[in-house]
Amino acid sequence: MGIGRLVRNRLFLAIRLSLAFSIIGNVVVALRMAFGDADASGVEIARELAERMEFIIWGVVTFILTFGSEYIERRERIDLPDILEVVIVLFIFAGLFLSVRYKLYYRFFWWDDLLHTISGVIIGFIGFIVIYRINYRYSMDISPLLVAIFSFTFAVTLGVVWEILEFACDVVLGSAHQKWNLPPDAMLLGRSYQGSGLRDTMSDLIVDSVGALITSFITYWMYKHRKRKTLADMRRIMPELVGPGMDPEFPRRSRPCAAALAASRVAKRVARSSPLVLELKEVWCKIYS
Repeated sequence: MGIGRLVRNRLFLAIRLSLAFSIIGNVVVALRMAFGDADASGVEIARELAERMEFIIWGVVTFILTFGSEYIERRERIDLPDILEVVIVLFIFAGLFLSVRYKLYYRFFWWDDLLHTISGVIIGFIGFIVIYRINYRYSMDISPLLVAIFSFTFAVTLGVVWEILEFACDVVLGSAHQKWNLPPDAMLLGRSYQGSGLRDTMSDLIVDSVGALITSFITYWMYKHRKRKTLADMRRIMPELVGPGMDPEFPRRSRPCAAALAASRVAKRVARSSPLVLELKEVWCKIYS
């Protein structure tokens, strides 16, 4: 086991232990508030229970998602780079749990935009890997522009799905993930009359697109100028996959095949117009005339 893998495992263990302790602690506090605090009013108890339940739910969701990269590796038989796994898990931990637990969205006006920009970059690179996962059996001799567009649209689409989940969470739990309760003069894009919820959602989608656009430029450059090295890296990430699309030399071999196909078509046309073929046609016409 390399140093990178050892650091990754210890970091994951520390994050999961902190999440487990937080979930247990919030459950204990919620039970004490519900059954043991006779001095607090019903409204205070309900407010505290709602807050603790939110911490518990997001803690459980974050805890489960920290196993996501390992599950995908086992299921799809791939080997994600350690640095990518660490960045993903840290982002999940900071974006889901720490942001809710310590109200970072309200303490720092730039926190939400920063997370959405980073998410656009990360998901864009995941979309870049998805392209290889889908096309490994076929030729990867595809347009770099198409690779960049797919990475961009993949990241933006998942950003839209996230905003839908935030909206559903606000409706069901009465939370304020879409910042609908901010004052009109809050530091958000747009005009005050548009409402803080709409302004927050649109600013999230815009910075998601900015992050995705950054990744699309990077993937375009990688695929256009470092194609062979990029394909070789994909083979290291997905060693179990065998197919012509995973071979860095395959795009070079696919061009002569296209040329050979064109040459065969020309040969057929020449053969049809040869004197022997024309003479046979005349004999055929005389027989059946």
